[in-house]
Amino acid sequence: MADPYIDPFETKVYGKFTREQMAAVLTGLVPGLDDMIAFAIGAQLSADQVMSDVLEREPKPVQVDGPAVLEEARDVIVRFGAHLDSIKGRPVDPKVFFRGEAPSVIARRRLTKLAAALGHIVDELPKHKPAIRDAEHWQNELQDAFAKLSILEKQQRATRVEKVVLGPDVAAAREAWLGVYNANKNLVRGLLGHAGKPELLPLIFDDLAEVHRTSGVSDEAPPEGAPAPGA
Repeated sequence: MADPYIDPFETKVYGKFTREQMAAVLTGLVPGLDDMIAFAIGAQLSADQVMSDVLEREPKPVQVDGPAVLEEARDVIVRFGAHLDSIKGRPVDPKVFFRGEAPSVIARRRLTKLAAALGHIVDELPKHKPAIRDAEHWQNELQDAFAKLSILEKQQRATRVEKVVLGPDVAAAREAWLGVYNANKNLVRGLLGHAGKPELLPLIFDDLAEVHRTSGVSDEAPPEGAPAPGA
């Protein structure tokens, strides 16, 4: 049985490791079964390639340049505050947008609070457009900065849950991959039985090992409430 928490991305790590270990450890161990090992390696390679191709076709999430987005958001907040102060008669109290804080103070906030503050400004601006010079320009600039900041916030909140909630093609490919991986495990278990060395199985299939030799894999279950990989 394979580790039930092998996610679609981990298949690439486990598959490559298993192919290399089958070739290095098993070839020649029971000479009469070398053709079986060659078949198992080929089957695993095919399954690994299909999985890799399917993952490659998955839509990639929008990525943004974090430092640049933060700098842009902070800059537009400060400039918008200065613009409000420059309007003759100050027809709109800056407190409406900045809640009594200086724009420069808000601009120094960390991502989550910065996004909330900018979102508030974006929400309030349409209510006061007639009193603000070049309001359309500022609305567009502020909304653009907020949209990028929101993407960055989601990007930084990315978790293993988001990695495993993928499309149906990935789920199907993962199930097929697990079928090959488990079938190879059964073949290797039989070979090791003939060789009198069943203890070598975790050296071939790293998901069975107490201490992983591969990197980029985990035994942790998905967080509570998350679907199983490929579910």
